[in-house]
Amino acid sequence: MGGADAVERYFAAMTAHDWAGLRACLAEDFSRDGPYPEHAWRGPDEYVAFVSGLLPGLRNHGVEVTRITPAGDVVHAELTETVELDGRQSTVRISNAFEVTEDGRIRHVEVFVRRPPP
Repeated sequence: MGGADAVERYFAAMTAHDWAGLRACLAEDFSRDGPYPEHAWRGPDEYVAFVSGLLPGLRNHGVEVTRITPAGDVVHAELTETVELDGRQSTVRISNAFEVTEDGRIRHVEVFVRRPPP
């Protein structure tokens, strides 16, 4: 199983709110950093607990993965995320760098955000 497959499964599980499926995508030594200093997790269970508590409460939330590019054990993913904030739709572009293990699970993800100009 390739790294791109792992990243596709990760986003599919997250979008479907399939928390067991999301957890299965993550290595035991999983970590995530970014895009903000307070968005750092060390451990798959802590991360899944955060995501499963956050995503179901977001209004009009959507993620469109626009590109997945594998490069050895690193996979880059680009996406557009939208969510309703204060009654208005907000959109950001996101770039992720995933480190994928030999057994096809995600060991680390680094998240970068670009907000469009007002």
